[in-house]
Amino acid sequence: MLKRLAISIFLGANLCTILLLWLSVALTYISPEHLPRLSLLTLAFPVFLAANILFLLFWLLFKARLTWVPIAGMLLVGGHILDYTPLNLQNNSNNPAADTTLTIITYNANYPKSKEESTQALLQFLKTTNADIVCIQEISRQFFNINRKWLDSTDYQVRQDHSIAILSKHPFLSDAIHIDYPTRKNHSVACWINYYGDSLLVINNHLESNHLSNKDKDEYTHTIIDPNQQAIKSSTRLLINKLSKAANYRGAQTDSICTIIDHNLNHSTIVCGDLNDTPISYTYQQLAQRLTSAYREAGTGPGFTYSRRSFPVRIDHLFFTNDWTCTSCRIDHTISTSDHYPLIVRLTKKIR
Repeated sequence: MLKRLAISIFLGANLCTILLLWLSVALTYISPEHLPRLSLLTLAFPVFLAANILFLLFWLLFKARLTWVPIAGMLLVGGHILDYTPLNLQNNSNNPAADTTLTIITYNANYPKSKEESTQALLQFLKTTNADIVCIQEISRQFFNINRKWLDSTDYQVRQDHSIAILSKHPFLSDAIHIDYPTRKNHSVACWINYYGDSLLVINNHLESNHLSNKDKDEYTHTIIDPNQQAIKSSTRLLINKLSKAANYRGAQTDSICTIIDHNLNHSTIVCGDLNDTPISYTYQQLAQRLTSAYREAGTGPGFTYSRRSFPVRIDHLFFTNDWTCTSCRIDHTISTSDHYPLIVRLTKKIR
């Protein structure tokens, strides 16, 4: 009798975690403008996923015939699980580059907060990686003027708007195009690039930040380490208010970016940057409906691009149109001057 009751309780708990898992996925199809607070439930996706995996292990040990429950629950959102943590085992990063191969870096440099040694580290990193296109967020407007000597020693041309810059070894076909959308201080910029006679649209983004100060993050970390009721209430209230307000902005910003993509469906397009959203979000899913995610196609594991102060997440992304194939996508941990890590992607043009 007690065993049957315990099984029923655990089964009910498992069903609840499945429903929450499904709800977190369903919310990625609704703009946060409509449900800003509820949309934050998408951030708990890995928690609900981990809970279902634990239930799977539990049923294997104590009631094998119920293992289908968590398996069925996860299979229904299997595509989103692979968005969050893809399982690509083959790494083609060592394949020789051809004329039709394009190496792109997207990186939130967190500058000018960096010091002089960080500046040199950034310049050395860019020189060493030798990418065809570099999309940088949070870079000083004066950075490349101050480092003009370095820029002149490379093959890069630069287009910049506010704190967003695009460096390219291929000729630019346009000046930087500012993308107007509601924001407090974030930006997106686009430009056209001549890629061996074809026009390539590159959209570099730094979507709305959550505006969590170092103090906010420290308080959150302290709450995890030494929880108490008052601290949890205060920290939770602060996080919900800031995160929901930022999510509301990103919903509108995402719609603006998607409108540009929709207007250029016949053109080769790359969209990248610090999107400040995980793969389980409205931002990511709207872009993934139109373009291919580089990390989903060639990455492995959750791949955290931001992992400071107890906030390990992948919020830096790169998407591309179906005239490209992604042969390599990796997160570079060799440079640590920013609170982000660079995402380095190699694309190969498909033969028509």
